[in-house]
Amino acid sequence: MNAFRVEEDMPISSGMLTGSLENAQKKVETHYYDIRKQVFEYDEVLNNQRRAIYAERFRVLSGEELRDRVLEYAERTMDDIVTAYVNPDLPPEEWDLVSMVKKVKEFVNLLQDLEPDQLDDMQMSEIQSFLREEVRRAYDFKEAQIENLQPGLMRQAERFFILSQIDNLWREHLQAMESLREAVGLRGYGQKDPLIEYKSEGYELFFDMLTQIRRNVVYALFEFNPQPSAMSNVI
Repeated sequence: MNAFRVEEDMPISSGMLTGSLENAQKKVETHYYDIRKQVFEYDEVLNNQRRAIYAERFRVLSGEELRDRVLEYAERTMDDIVTAYVNPDLPPEEWDLVSMVKKVKEFVNLLQDLEPDQLDDMQMSEIQSFLREEVRRAYDFKEAQIENLQPGLMRQAERFFILSQIDNLWREHLQAMESLREAVGLRGYGQKDPLIEYKSEGYELFFDMLTQIRRNVVYALFEFNPQPSAMSNVI
């Protein structure tokens, strides 16, 4: 007698087959739902940034308080410079006021008379307030120069330079965000959540872009020096 007995195949019931198919279908649906959800969350990060930058662009196109906007850009740029060169945790004699004043002059060519010793004995907040007043005074002088050539030209220049910087730097930002999205996908191997990394670094990239926009606008407007014979080709 054969020691081994071959058992007959157990018939597969329709209920077992249906249950297996339903379980497989649920797993597939869950998998693709998770993928769609993740794609949506990635896209939503960029959509929020897009809404913010388009809102800023619309305000500029509408001509809403262009001068006030530029003055805000200028004051914040002065604050950035102070923060870069003045460490409140160090004694004032260790602050690099020479380099700080040099950087201010690079952005605002009308402040060439500014000297480091004018800032001696000032606290950090006092330096910030002083430079804000100086950049406002310089902008008033610049505006008077430009408006003397052609009334309304300064508002045109403000609109032109802000829109140019927004459009150029937003295009660069979109490329940077695409590169970031590809890069964070690999970080899952390092036990890091790619979406969290994307949100965090994407915010930093967006903040850096906004900072660069306002700095470039401030520099461009103070360098703006149209000649009467060529004004029609400038804006």
